[in-house]
Amino acid sequence: MRPSVWVGLAVVAGFAALVALDDVLPGSQDGEITDPTLALVRTHVVPLSIIAVLMVVFVRWSGWGRAVSREDADHRVPRWWWVFPVCYLVVVAGTISGVDWDLSASYLLVGVASFLLVGLTEELAVRGILLVGARGSMPEIGAFFLTCVVFALLHSLNLLHGAPLGGVVVQAAFAGFFGAIYYAVRRATGFLWAAIAVHALNDFALFAANGNADSTASDMPPWAIGAAVVLGVAAIGLVVSIIRESRRARTAAAPVAGRARA
Repeated sequence: MRPSVWVGLAVVAGFAALVALDDVLPGSQDGEITDPTLALVRTHVVPLSIIAVLMVVFVRWSGWGRAVSREDADHRVPRWWWVFPVCYLVVVAGTISGVDWDLSASYLLVGVASFLLVGLTEELAVRGILLVGARGSMPEIGAFFLTCVVFALLHSLNLLHGAPLGGVVVQAAFAGFFGAIYYAVRRATGFLWAAIAVHALNDFALFAANGNADSTASDMPPWAIGAAVVLGVAAIGLVVSIIRESRRARTAAAPVAGRARA
């Protein structure tokens, strides 16, 4: 199947629809299952395992597997992009430093499985399938911004859990920024699995530190705050770098298009 942005958007829409459907089924709402470990199994492990299998089936059927899982030689980036995975891991380490490890082992293990599935499904859908589809229809800068915006919009699904609109808007804005970082991690390392890993690790760290992966870690150590500031500044350079890449690709493609018309 030829990569297309519409196919990518359709897959993400299907992912969002399945998540929304699960949110109205019994046991999905906060407090319905009193045991926190069982609640995680019901709200995360079971539905996300099903969604992950469906997306893997699509990737194999479409023939997009290699493009989804790794970058090719045409998408090499400057070495300074490694600042994103390195600094992001420093921020995650700062969050983990505030974790209360008195939580039960079973709860933490289910949490690991839960947020590994969160990272897998969200990254496979957005920085995997959608990114590949978008690259087949638009320049890299367009594909980058589309994945960031769609990732932000996916977090509006938290409204189904009764989250206040203002809080969801703020969370969506942060999600768009994190989406840019995950994109940079994928491209710097060359592999989607790296983005899945850092996404899952961050969500688990927030969950373990606060009991909720959608909340913001407090009392971050200064070195972690410094790394977060570096990420914010580097994000500006990231956008500039992608714009330059798109211009180079357009310039390189122009002579080829001219010869084809001739």
